[in-house]
Amino acid sequence: MNHRPIPLPTNRHITARRDQKWPLAFALLGLFSLTLALTLALIGWPRLQSVSLHYDLIRLRTDVEKLQHQARDLETTMERLRAPAALALEAGRLGLAPPGPSAITADNGGPQ
Repeated sequence: MNHRPIPLPTNRHITARRDQKWPLAFALLGLFSLTLALTLALIGWPRLQSVSLHYDLIRLRTDVEKLQHQARDLETTMERLRAPAALALEAGRLGLAPPGPSAITADNGGPQ
């Protein structure tokens, strides 16, 4: 192997010092980033809330429409089941029949 000597500095009075500008630059960059984030949050948060409320309203309107449709369906079914023809059919299925002429008695309204 080839061994070369490492040249030493000729001026031994030079010492390494920290650069004093970098901490200030990082602090300003951090402050700028924080200011930008806060500004965007203050501008964006109300808009985000508005959009969220809008979607909640749309969902609630959809739920109301579904419930109104169900109520109309139930009312229609109830009216269909209350119809005299449907009641007569259900009574016949259960074995109920209107009374015959022999079952009708005259009631004079007084005690017997």
